[in-house]
Amino acid sequence: MNVIFVRTGRNVASGDILLDFKSLWQHEENNPNGKNMLTIQSQGKTKLVNDVMFAGCESIGAVVNVPMGKQVIQNIKTGNTKEVPFIFDVRCSGLPANTTAPVKVYFEGASLADGLLKLSNQGQSGVASGVGISLVNDKGVKLPFDIARSVQLDWNRSMADGEIYRFSGKAKYVPTTGTMTAGKADATMNFVLNYN
Repeated sequence: MNVIFVRTGRNVASGDILLDFKSLWQHEENNPNGKNMLTIQSQGKTKLVNDVMFAGCESIGAVVNVPMGKQVIQNIKTGNTKEVPFIFDVRCSGLPANTTAPVKVYFEGASLADGLLKLSNQGQSGVASGVGISLVNDKGVKLPFDIARSVQLDWNRSMADGEIYRFSGKAKYVPTTGTMTAGKADATMNFVLNYN
């Protein structure tokens, strides 16, 4: 018999768990005396130790909108588009104050490759073509779209309710393949925190 503990909440405390159960097993076969029965009864306890670094991490604030503005096709073709900075903060709780630990992030979205996001509704009427969005962190590393290539978040500060980590990035329009045409050039992505 295996006992599996499943996390059902954000905060998991250490402590004793009582194991008091009774199990009745019946086995039927051609037995003139009836059914064979086996009863197992157990009493005891096990100690659950929570030694993970954090109780949990969560994003602070609302959705991050990155206003890219209007760009001239010629500027995109020549690489003369403006990089638009963006940030988001993450709060991790469950550590002693002023203690830092590795918190990483990767991204999910319609990507052509790390650091390159496809436009939403690409190929539809009114949507730009031949354009994507280049995404790098503040160190110039292309944003990863795979957990195996997650990038480290920078510790920012301690607060009463946890440690604050910050991601800083830059976005800009870049040429992709095919003919470049004007139109709406929006894209979306999600970030996924990788800790513990």
